[in-house]
Amino acid sequence: MRVLAVSFIIIINFLIQSTFLQHFRILGVLPNTSLIVVVGFSILWGKKSGAIIGFFTGMLQDILLGNMIGANALIYMLIGYNIGILEKKIYKDNHLAPIFFTTISTILYQLMYYVIMYIAHNGANIIFLFRKIVFLEVIYNAVLSIFIYSILYKLTRHPYMKVKTR
Repeated sequence: MRVLAVSFIIIINFLIQSTFLQHFRILGVLPNTSLIVVVGFSILWGKKSGAIIGFFTGMLQDILLGNMIGANALIYMLIGYNIGILEKKIYKDNHLAPIFFTTISTILYQLMYYVIMYIAHNGANIIFLFRKIVFLEVIYNAVLSIFIYSILYKLTRHPYMKVKTR
């Protein structure tokens, strides 16, 4: 049941990000709600779940929208795993943690994506990227992370979403 619920969340998030949020661009910049979902689940459930959710979220994005299959999957998986390492040390009721980790993750995502595209000979101007896109996306993602994390936090409190221990 938990896998179905998470899959549903990922798909609904993807649909909202690729359709509805297209109408809410700020100076041409979209929020990366998929990254926020990966960060949220990593904070709540740890490195293994964060990496798995990151991989499948990124793969969905790569298959349907990406320039290169596997780029987003790799980046989201690494971000999910690394934030999940700190899961035991993060107070989950604190809603400043997702803002902080989303901000850091957005910057790291853009850096890693730039490096992958540069290696694949699809590079962009890094100064333009950070001056115009990253700055706005960091703010946009940080604000949305408050709301998305609150929703994820409430959803993961339901019995069907609890992590089963043996």
